[in-house]
Amino acid sequence: MAITSLVLGIAAFPGICCYGVPGLALGITAVVLGRIALGRIRNSYGAMGGYGLAQAGWICGLVAAILSGLYALFALGSILLALVGTFQTSR
Repeated sequence: MAITSLVLGIAAFPGICCYGVPGLALGITAVVLGRIALGRIRNSYGAMGGYGLAQAGWICGLVAAILSGLYALFALGSILLALVGTFQTSR
């Protein structure tokens, strides 16, 4: 689960370029899986490894999710501004 979180967290960064939607979905999934993996690793009292991978996965996922959300807001805002400008000039 830790490796999956890291892979999804890294894969979320290129997903930012698609209006932020895939990056946001992958980032949130990476955060959730990373936190679950950290909890399982802590509860195993050293029997399971991968603490660093899980932590890196949820951090990468968090950064990618935040960047994706910001990019999606700016993209949506610019589209709405363009539409409002189009409707105002047509009157």
